Amino acid sequence: MAIVFASAFQDEALVVKSLLESAGIAAEVLAEGMLDATPLFTTAKTGARVAVPDEDEADAAAIVADYRANKGKA
Repeated sequence: MAIVFASAFQDEALVVKSLLESAGIAAEVLAEGMLDATPLFTTAKTGARVAVPDEDEADAAAIVADYRANKGKA
């Protein structure tokens, strides 16, 4: 598995996971240390990470780059 995205916020990682899955790429959110009081924020130094199979890393990285380039644009 290759990590293609990391964020302090689990909701953002879930958005990226959804984008990857809609492109046919299996993705998993790895979020250690999620707080019960604030379940969308993690205290882990690595944040909430999105992992994909190694063979999909290049395609996933392109999708993540597009997400980052267009995040916040409406």
